[in-house]
Amino acid sequence: MDSSYAQESSKDFKSRNAFISQLAGAINDQASAVMFYEKLEEMVPNQYRDFVTHAKNDEMDHVRLFGKLYWRLTGYQPSIQATTTQFSSYREGLEIAFRRELEAAELYRDMYLSTRVLKIRDILFKTMTDEMEHAQRFNFLYTVS
Repeated sequence: MDSSYAQESSKDFKSRNAFISQLAGAINDQASAVMFYEKLEEMVPNQYRDFVTHAKNDEMDHVRLFGKLYWRLTGYQPSIQATTTQFSSYREGLEIAFRRELEAAELYRDMYLSTRVLKIRDILFKTMTDEMEHAQRFNFLYTVS
């Protein structure tokens, strides 16, 4: 395990096991978002494709960051199980994306508040603000579509 996380103890978390469980779920959610945004990229008008690509690239970074954090906390690589999101139209895809980004921001806020480890809080703060930015981007796309 990474020495920067070796000194963490149960007192650094409201519930270490719950945090690790949330982190595992977040990894799967972020990996699922990457697949979802790859499909959405194919539907978005060219002049706005960079909005979706930006979100997809951030989600890929979140999978990487959360995967490293999971390994540092557990000593194991996470088992990533991405799921496919079905949607029938571009507007439906935008609505799903918007809602999921807001839900993710709330989850990362709650995880942020459940630990006192500053390095972990930094990762969660960055991810939470990325998700809020994505929600704004998808709201814009929904408005102009």
